[in-house]
Amino acid sequence: MKTYAELNSLLVDDYLDLLNIAKQLGDEEWKDAILQALKEEVDANHHVDSTEVRQDLWNQFEDINEQMHELLLQLKQAEHPEEKEQIIELIWGLKIDRHAITRKLETMSRASAGAHKG
Repeated sequence: MKTYAELNSLLVDDYLDLLNIAKQLGDEEWKDAILQALKEEVDANHHVDSTEVRQDLWNQFEDINEQMHELLLQLKQAEHPEEKEQIIELIWGLKIDRHAITRKLETMSRASAGAHKG
């Protein structure tokens, strides 16, 4: 089964093929209609893509929180200093990853808010 992105790519390819035919035939009205349909398709998919990306980022964020929780539990039970140090390093790495995801989500929210204003 094809993914949404693969199906969308095929649809865009079809539009581009039709656009080439319209250009070869010199049919400006058909060409304009195809360009408008293609623009609408791209605009609609931009929203879907950003929604999917946002959801994927939130899923990653939640996964990191779960990993951090597990590591904190391990840290409480760790007996050796080396083991504690390794766990702390893993937690710090996850905190950095989580911060990067947060920044991406904030950037997407600002971009989305800006698009709605304009």
